[in-house]
Amino acid sequence: MRSIMIIAVVAAAMFGAEVFAAMQNVTVKGIAVCNKRRQAMVQVELYDRDTLDPNDLLAQTKTGSEGEFEIFGQEDEVGKIEPFIRITHECNPSKPGCRRIGDYVVPQDKIGGVYDMTYVTLDIKVHGEKEKCN
Repeated sequence: MRSIMIIAVVAAAMFGAEVFAAMQNVTVKGIAVCNKRRQAMVQVELYDRDTLDPNDLLAQTKTGSEGEFEIFGQEDEVGKIEPFIRITHECNPSKPGCRRIGDYVVPQDKIGGVYDMTYVTLDIKVHGEKEKCN
């Protein structure tokens, strides 16, 4: 579907038609926990997933002393943005010195509003999770 939209945008631009993008935003908040303990200084990144080019980093932060985070990002995009959160952490890695990287999809109905993830349980592996070792 997205590739059809891109072809339409390119074709419209070639023939002088105007194409409008809309500024879209989302706020995501939550509390990172590992083994029932809040996790400070965990890397949280907000991205917009793109099909044909690299994903756009919209914002990044680290969790506070009580594991809390709130992150806001916006993107001027033709079509809907596809936001997701990437959390990089050291909760229960397979080997010492490794970091786990998990992506969490932001529901489309939260675009333009706030997505409260409440507790993000880092000890539970998410689909497609990766691990990076030093």
